[in-house]
Amino acid sequence: MKLSHLLFTLAVLCSSGMLFAEDVTRFRGENTQGKYNEFGLLDSWPEEGLKPKWIINDLGEGYGSVTKVKDRLYLTCLDPKDSKKESVVCLDLNGKQIWQQTVGGVWRDSFPIPRVTPTYVVGKNADDDKLVVFSGIGELFCLAAADGKVIWQKDVAKTYETKYGGWGIAENVAVQDGKVFATAGGKKALAVAYNLADGSVAWASEPLDDGCAFVAPILYENYLITVTSKYVSMIDTETGELIWKDDFRKSSGGGGDGIHCNAPIIKGNQFFVTQGYGQGCAMYEMNADGTGAKLLWGNQRMDTHHQHVVEVDGRIYGSNHGGKWSCLDWKTGETVYTDVNWNGKGVTITADGKLFLYEERRGTLALAKPGDQFEIISSFPIDFGTAEHWSHPVISDGVLYVRHGNSLAAYDITKK
Repeated sequence: MKLSHLLFTLAVLCSSGMLFAEDVTRFRGENTQGKYNEFGLLDSWPEEGLKPKWIINDLGEGYGSVTKVKDRLYLTCLDPKDSKKESVVCLDLNGKQIWQQTVGGVWRDSFPIPRVTPTYVVGKNADDDKLVVFSGIGELFCLAAADGKVIWQKDVAKTYETKYGGWGIAENVAVQDGKVFATAGGKKALAVAYNLADGSVAWASEPLDDGCAFVAPILYENYLITVTSKYVSMIDTETGELIWKDDFRKSSGGGGDGIHCNAPIIKGNQFFVTQGYGQGCAMYEMNADGTGAKLLWGNQRMDTHHQHVVEVDGRIYGSNHGGKWSCLDWKTGETVYTDVNWNGKGVTITADGKLFLYEERRGTLALAKPGDQFEIISSFPIDFGTAEHWSHPVISDGVLYVRHGNSLAAYDITKK
């Protein structure tokens, strides 16, 4: 009877448009895939656009996205007391500040604005929950989620002599089995694993003659997959052993200057990498014996800048560096559609079988339909905030969070 009652309740919730949701503990959701496990979302938006539940306009500059866990939001911004520093701010679900904590130095060259999204780690007890975040100059901080207190900090860039990219550090770190993984991209290590509890070094992998990029590494079983200026690499998460590496531009047939910004996306035992500046894209498959991966295909049909791509029903959706929108077949790399001119390039995420697009030029937010053609269902401009439209929207519990510089808005996108 209890099981029957549970099934009946679930059926009622589904039929009424009720949504099921997960917390967002990392940049672009679980394993940085840009997929949000939400259901019961609006199939179209009002012609005049969505009306925010709330909006705050004095948050502090930042490009990072929202991390949302339980009844709290976390994100990075310029420190209000020192413009040379970054901070993490904690808000409640109405946008009211709970605490703010200074974390390291902001990148001082081009675009000196925080751009990292905190990674949330759930502990055995609520008091054990933690946040891990990189500063723009390569300092790694672990904070108590409850009050922002610094638990430990490490200067990764200085210790491992990181070779910076032109925009400093913009990596959203991965965490698994009590280890924090950071791409050092330095003379002394490719990547480093820190023990979450106390910040001690679990391992430091062998260095490559390669600099760090701006990529959030992803996880597959006991492998860390990361991208640096030249290589796509796989590292054993237990030992730090470099299992495999591939010269990405040779595999994609692209050119460019080795600036990488997009996390790989993964489906089963295959993963896809795309990078802007004409570098193209490549699809890899894990070897069954755990010795690395092999190239399945590579081409220049997609070269996403820093807005990332998503996989929906065996297709890859995103925008190209030149500003056009494209779709590729996952298995073959063949074009479904390409060179669609819609306002310029932008971010792509997905939820409830829909695409959510946020283009960077005018700040247009759109709902689109996956399929054989590029089809916008609804759209409206984001007319608040400052600087570039580079933050990635986030969806959790039926709420769409949109950050634009020093502003953050929350939109209810559930069916009523």
